[in-house]
Amino acid sequence: MSKLSVVTWGTAISLPVAGLWLLVSHPRLDAHYEHHPEHFWLVLGAAALAMALGIILFRAARSRRDLRLILVSLMFQFAAGFLGLHAIATPGVIIQMPNAGFVYAVPVGLTLGGFAALASAVEYGPIAAARLNRLTWLLSALPVLVLVVWAMFSLTGLPPFDGLPSATETSRSLVAVAYLGSLSYLCAVVVYARQFHRRRGLLLLSVLSAFVLLIEALLAIGHGRSWQASWWEWHALMVAAFALIALSSHVQFRREGSSLGLFDSVTLNQTMAVLERDYTRALTEMVEVLRSRAAVGVPPDEPLGVVGVELSKRFGLTERQLVVLEQNARLYRQLDQLFRSYMSPQVATALLANPEQADLGGRIAEVSVLMADLSGFTPFAERTDPALVVQMLNTYYGAIVPVILEEGGVVVQFVGDAVMAVFNAPAPQPDHALRAARAGLMLQQAVGRISAGQPDWPRFRVGINTGPALVGNIGAAQMRNYTAIGDTTNLAARLEGVAQPGEVVIGPLTRDQLGHRALVRPLHAITVKGRQEPVTCFVLSGVR
Repeated sequence: MSKLSVVTWGTAISLPVAGLWLLVSHPRLDAHYEHHPEHFWLVLGAAALAMALGIILFRAARSRRDLRLILVSLMFQFAAGFLGLHAIATPGVIIQMPNAGFVYAVPVGLTLGGFAALASAVEYGPIAAARLNRLTWLLSALPVLVLVVWAMFSLTGLPPFDGLPSATETSRSLVAVAYLGSLSYLCAVVVYARQFHRRRGLLLLSVLSAFVLLIEALLAIGHGRSWQASWWEWHALMVAAFALIALSSHVQFRREGSSLGLFDSVTLNQTMAVLERDYTRALTEMVEVLRSRAAVGVPPDEPLGVVGVELSKRFGLTERQLVVLEQNARLYRQLDQLFRSYMSPQVATALLANPEQADLGGRIAEVSVLMADLSGFTPFAERTDPALVVQMLNTYYGAIVPVILEEGGVVVQFVGDAVMAVFNAPAPQPDHALRAARAGLMLQQAVGRISAGQPDWPRFRVGINTGPALVGNIGAAQMRNYTAIGDTTNLAARLEGVAQPGEVVIGPLTRDQLGHRALVRPLHAITVKGRQEPVTCFVLSGVR
């Protein structure tokens, strides 16, 4: 919500308090209006509305197995039951003489509802929520039990209901009860406001606003005068509180096309986590459905039909949620294809599974680095049409990239005529040296088949080295690249430089890890910048 929206909401929600203060501080403005049938139907209508909301919320709570929704449902049920008793207390409609217990029922019922609202504000852990969920039957019976006991005391005239109610329909003890209820709702409002800041939702805002209106209703009960405007105000505030949630539920129902998920924004964090996990699973399955349909030639705009109905039943999706899910799945698939075309599939998969891996930085890991470039590329590019140069590069890369990917290599960059691939990162590969060796050999075989028909095209030379390197995302916040840097990478580039066209040259640690499987012949030792001792290297001709 914007600051303007918050100010507007706060102003609108505080107007009843300002009106109550005006009426109490200026008694001459507190007009008298006494009409018993209107009072009866107004209170009874509010009770019926609260009971309907309580039932809807209880059904939602059973569907989601959410303790918070159960407690909010109890709040409405307490209010509904005691409002019903207060409606019966209207003189001359059902009973002729006012009953003290029935008259005083409203502040007690709203305060009990406040206790339930306060209990609902607690963020219960999985164990506590599971234990209390097992007592759902007892919690659901609690409002009825309390209501029956209250009605029995009231009808039998047992203390403290053994006299007529006061003319003002209040007392010091009831004022204290009203303030206690107001404090309970206020604490719940603070918690729900924080939740709304993190998790926006129309129903959540409506419940929050209803709590505020009930606080104001309890204040009006404590300070209003019977049959005066201040007394009618708390009746109107209760109706407004319940009507607000009913209207929001209707709007949400029209938007979603189903009663499923109406109050999901009110649920506990653990319930929301389960719902989000289910939605992610549904999204993944929807992407797979769209991919398989596309593979067999089903048009993209073809309705989902039975598949959509099955997903809706399995994951409890509304009609609108299914439509949004399908739209997101199509967008996800398009972005996934685009995403993977600009980076190695292994890196893309790792980032999609854990986006935090996109942060700048890295880790030290043992890797095998494959470097390959075209020998004689520069003179070839100088004497050849640029379009043909690009065609040659794309032809070569179209053949060698699948070879690298098939062995589990991560292509981290293309630099003109050169390509670099890393093995054993980001996913661990215990046999990374063998994978890199096979990829280098098959790369040369693929290039050989192409160059056989293009004898003037340059050939690749390949260098492979194994050792520790810093692997991760290098760059800036605006642009970064997943790569491997360090001495291991530098030596791989140096080995590629000493290889002849069509050869694969490997470093000593790669040779050691390949062991007896490597078919090699020693090459002369090479000097590497930064190293005092020469490095022995080998020409790899095959692997067993």
